[in-house]
Amino acid sequence: MADYIYGVHPAREALQGERPVAAAWFVSGAGGPVLGSLLERARARSIPCELVPRERLDRLVRGGVHQGVVLQVGEYTYAPLEELIERAKRAGPSGLLLVLDGLEDPHNLGALARSALAFGAQGLVIPKDRSAAVTPVAQKASAGALSHLPVARVTNLARAIDQLREEAGLWIAGADMAGAKAPSEVDLTLPLALIVGSEGHGIRRLLLERCDFTLAIPMAGPVESLNASVAGGLLLYEVARQRRQRAK
Repeated sequence: MADYIYGVHPAREALQGERPVAAAWFVSGAGGPVLGSLLERARARSIPCELVPRERLDRLVRGGVHQGVVLQVGEYTYAPLEELIERAKRAGPSGLLLVLDGLEDPHNLGALARSALAFGAQGLVIPKDRSAAVTPVAQKASAGALSHLPVARVTNLARAIDQLREEAGLWIAGADMAGAKAPSEVDLTLPLALIVGSEGHGIRRLLLERCDFTLAIPMAGPVESLNASVAGGLLLYEVARQRRQRAK
């Protein structure tokens, strides 16, 4: 089944990567140098390209913000969990995987993938059911990160977490509003799997029971919680900060 990638950053990353691109459409007229460079790159890869009115692109992405470029690609290929385990094992003390428990908004999935890649994670794990998938919306929100960060989609998330602990040697940390400690009070330089829960309900109890420790971001003011992607991004930053300090 064909899929679409759209937006300047996702298109650039897709054209630089290895994912097959079947066709490309660019807005005709006022494309500018950025779209011009993408068009040249697509043609250099012998991808069929077409200049079309903006309305044609609007119809292709059904209201998405395409910024003048749409690529037709093959269906997204998820990585096997074993691949992520091997990546984390090779990373040694820097092993870091992000696990999403029931995150439903593809924008949040994309934003977290972007943060995970920026702060050194080797991959992302999501469940098959009751969860956002890697859709064109998620890929747009990731600004191209999902062209580089492997994603495993598993049937049983609890069993997958057990595998991450037993086979990859990762400690399991959960982002929880009632978490026992602030992130700065915990050693996050350990090889780590960080679980971020759903927007409305957080991490399910079954998974919380598998955590070695839980983390709560200290809040000042009347706001009780943060958006899932914001909270996950802050925790990933703290992991990266502590690891940079360790390396000095």
